[in-house]
Amino acid sequence: MAAKKKRNGLKRERSRTDKSLTAERSATDQTMSHRREGTQRTADVARRKIQDEADRTLRTDRRAADAERARRSSVKPISRELETERRRAAEFLRRERQRADRSLARQRRHTDSALHEERRQRRETEMSLFARERGRTDRDLGEERIRTDDAFRLAAQRISQAATAGEKAAAAIVLRDEFLAIISHDLRTPLSVIAINAARLGRLVPAGQGAEQLRKMCLQIEEAVKRIARMVEELLEAESMALGKLRLPTKPGDLRDVAREAVDMVAPLVSAQGVSLEAALPEERVEASFDRDRILQVLSNLLGNAVKFTPKGGKVRLEIEKSDRLRVTVSDTGPGIPADQHDRVFRRFTQVRAAPGGVGLGLYIARRIVEAHGGEIGVSSRPGRGSTFFFTLPGAGHRGTKVDQ
Repeated sequence: MAAKKKRNGLKRERSRTDKSLTAERSATDQTMSHRREGTQRTADVARRKIQDEADRTLRTDRRAADAERARRSSVKPISRELETERRRAAEFLRRERQRADRSLARQRRHTDSALHEERRQRRETEMSLFARERGRTDRDLGEERIRTDDAFRLAAQRISQAATAGEKAAAAIVLRDEFLAIISHDLRTPLSVIAINAARLGRLVPAGQGAEQLRKMCLQIEEAVKRIARMVEELLEAESMALGKLRLPTKPGDLRDVAREAVDMVAPLVSAQGVSLEAALPEERVEASFDRDRILQVLSNLLGNAVKFTPKGGKVRLEIEKSDRLRVTVSDTGPGIPADQHDRVFRRFTQVRAAPGGVGLGLYIARRIVEAHGGEIGVSSRPGRGSTFFFTLPGAGHRGTKVDQ
């Protein structure tokens, strides 16, 4: 019964997705059509202005030439033969001008026809490319849905075949793990399509009124896709840690190198926020056994949070202290955290200080990484007095461990 409800819910969700996709495609086609028509109208107006200006110039030159010829004819009496010759020349000039006008009109008609054909071919090419891209997207989506359905049926069958409560619980965990993996894979394809098409549309925007606004909207779409992708990765990583699947290949190294790299990573954010960042590192090497990438993840998370929540003009400080255990602290002059919230900030899906684009997993992941190294993590803070996050690591020689549930 529960599996049937989930299938019905999945069908409804897919129906909503298909409707949304259709609406988005219709809106995209309409927007591109309006933009193309606007660009063509602008080009036609400019072309007509140029032609009108050329016609006015030609008429002016002709009138000036006629006036000069008339002036010369009236200077002194001329013979009848010369008068006849001038009339013939004037008639010849009139016929030449008529031929030139007809030739110019034919040339403009030919140019207009060629321009119309070029626009038609370009429009057909664009529609063909979009249709091909959409066809690939639909095929990929259909294949992903088939794989999702097969995996869902297989997982549901495993649960239904589990005889004992323990087997059912284990099967439910397998289903959850597979479902998250499938959803993450399903999301990556449409997210990639959205990001690629947003970048492509941003490059296709022609110069003119509203161009910068359209490019800004395309960039906003790309940034939103990146935030969603980061959320998916954090969700999968947190789920993997909760299931006890985190193993750390630790190696001896100098902790100061990782600290400097983390400082460099958050430097653009520091500049954008208008705060100062100070790193107080020992002069001598800080030997420890750690997973470089994971400790870099912890440091960049703590530094990034400190910078984001520190007001403009504030200070953030990174410090490494050596004693029987290595202690790393990140302090800020931000708003602080109430004492009754200190433990909650390290739980999954918890945000004491709301941040845009977050899901409350960063500090939870940091805690699991530090604990997997055999260390501890915590926070010292009071409202209005800033916050100090810290974690400890054992010295060199300690081996990585596995995170247990």
